[in-house]
Parts: sequence; C-alpha cells; structure tokens
Amino acid sequence: MNTRTTSSPPHAEFFPAPRSPAAPARILATIVEDAEQLRRFWPVVQNMVAQELRVRYQRSVLGFFWTLLNPILMMATLTVVFSQLLGDDPKKYAITLFSGIVPWGLLSGCLTECAFCIIQNEGLIRKIFLPKLIFPLTRVLINLVTMVLSFAALFLLLAPLGASFKAQMLLLPLIIALFTVFSLGLGLIVATMNTFYRDCSHLVTVFLQAWYFATPILYPATRFQNVPWMLALNPAYPFIRLFQNVISDGVWPSLTLFLAAAGIATVSLGVGYAAFKSNEAKLIFRL
Repeated sequence: MNTRTTSSPPHAEFFPAPRSPAAPARILATIVEDAEQLRRFWPVVQNMVAQELRVRYQRSVLGFFWTLLNPILMMATLTVVFSQLLGDDPKKYAITLFSGIVPWGLLSGCLTECAFCIIQNEGLIRKIFLPKLIFPLTRVLINLVTMVLSFAALFLLLAPLGASFKAQMLLLPLIIALFTVFSLGLGLIVATMNTFYRDCSHLVTVFLQAWYFATPILYPATRFQNVPWMLALNPAYPFIRLFQNVISDGVWPSLTLFLAAAGIATVSLGVGYAAFKSNEAKLIFRL
C-alpha cells in the first residue's frame, strides 16, 4: 500500500519564517522614528509657534505686554480678596499665589488647546504629510512661552513686594521642564480622546475647574490637613509645591518631592504617548 506523506517544503528547514521583533524593540524603533521626524519638521513647529503668538496679539495695542500684564492684574485682584479672607500678609500671599497660578496656566492652556489641536488642523492633515505629534507639541510650546514670559513679570515684581532672587530659583528650568513633560503627556491623552469623542472637551473644562480648587494655589496646603488624601491623589501637587518652594518659600525642595514629580511626569508622557500612537492611524477617519 502506498502511503501518502505530507512534508514541509524543502526550503522550510533552511529558511525559517522571520520572527516579528520583540515589543521593546518595536517601541524603541517607534520612538527613534518619531524623534527623527520631529527633528526634520522642527522648523515647521517653530513657524507654527511663532505664527500663533504673532496672530494672538497682532491687533492688540500692548501686544506681547498683555502676557505680562494679564497675570499681574489677576494676581492683584485675587490678592486683595483672598489675603483678607485668609488673614495673610498681602505681599507674601501675592508671591505665593503667583508661583502657583502661573504654572497652572500652562497646564490649563495645554489641556484646553490640545483637545482641539487635531480637529482644527483637519485641512492641513488631509493635504500634506505632517507628523501628527507636532500639533499637540505646538500647543504645549505656545503655552510654555506664555508661562516663561509671565514668570518674567513675577521677577519684575519681586523687589516691590519685598522679596529677592534666591539661589533656589536656579532650579526653575528643571522644574519647568518636568511640568512641561507632565502637561504634554496629558495633552496627548486629551487630543486623542476629543478627536474620537467630541464631548471630551466639555468634560475637560469642568474637570480643570474642580482640579484647580483641589490644588493648593489660592490657599496654602495646610488647609488640606483634614483631607490629606486630596493632596496624595493630586498629580499636580508636587509640581505646584516645587514652584512654591523655590519662589515664595525660598527653600530647597526635598529629594522626595523631586522624585515624585519626575515619576509622575514620566508616567504621564508614557501613557499619553502610548495612547496617541496606538490611535494615530485612526485619527484621520474621525475628522
């Protein structure tokens, strides 16, 4: 009896099927590719940031000076009201308030503007190839420039408020960098979610208001002694506290506070980047 045997192709033994790259290798390759694309398109990012800042103030009499004047007027109004309510020294309260409210403007602006950064650039995305990462990155950089200029207004007011420059302020660039990374990560998440679900932008507005009052900006952290879990669960608290330590308190931040801020910033960027990249190919179909 002839038995029919099945055998694999003769070349299978010598040419096995190629293996797919391991997950860490794929992730690393994606990061390297995105970094190279951002390097190539960096002039585009610079032009978009400069154009947005120019358009924002081009019909204003004071122009970029509004970036300095706006936080000063807001600080003056809040200081008059809350320093009386809390019984604090108005000058001391003004510096503490400024050191918290200016960074919060970066976070609030990033989340609000990143929610629409993909939707508003629909025409550009459909016409030419641009890495979609540059749109949330551009909004973050615009708000970063605004925050740096607002801090310039704070430094101009230090002497009139009875304060002075301290060595601790040399840590500001590092703190700003960590807070920007944190804001970018959240911005990537919001940009992805709002492209798929347009109601997300309304929820972001409400969430930011609640988050603002749950963060010790208008009042000191000691007011949260009865509810310490609110500070423990607030990812923005370590960053705001770092700004307050080096600007208003004039003390060196603890290593624990720095490590907490660095860890939160890393997790935020990692989760945001993963969420954005995993849905990047689908974004065009949701516009």
